[in-house]
Amino acid sequence: MTGNKNRLPPGKMGIFFTLLPAFPLLVFILYGIHINKDSVIFPVNTPCRGNMLVEAQYDHQKAKMVSSLYFNFLDNKKILISLSGTGYLYNNEGVIIERKTLLRNIYYDYVHESKMTDTYSLTSTQINIDSIDNMDWRISSLLLMNSFFLTGHTDTLVLKKYDDNTMLIESNQSPITLCVFKKGF
Repeated sequence: MTGNKNRLPPGKMGIFFTLLPAFPLLVFILYGIHINKDSVIFPVNTPCRGNMLVEAQYDHQKAKMVSSLYFNFLDNKKILISLSGTGYLYNNEGVIIERKTLLRNIYYDYVHESKMTDTYSLTSTQINIDSIDNMDWRISSLLLMNSFFLTGHTDTLVLKKYDDNTMLIESNQSPITLCVFKKGF
């Protein structure tokens, strides 16, 4: 006599084999919902655009920069930031003494340091400066983060979801820009 104690009765066996394919299907559906929630929480695969205004006051002069910023996560833990704008240097009386043009693409390698605080370390690996970009080192050091003009420099940024269509990019000193996501860039 063979032991049939561990076998399912024929009626329950049919139910078991019917539900067996449903389990992986349920797992894929739940995974898809999880992925969709993640993309809503922080749409890292969508580029964003923003405006950046920087003002710096020094003992004998004031510097100001007005620029547009394009931000995009790329493949292989890389980020692209494109900057275009104008930098100004003022004397004590508020007269513009220098005007410089900014037009560059900065490529970064990044490390996601903390998911809890949304902190990223960005190391500039390549800076492509357009021929009309004439921001010299002196004005760049007054107005830009180091990684915007020094290859190999690392800056730490906080990239936080502000709402469903915007991301706040902050340094440890202050917010840099509010970057707006738009489909079809």
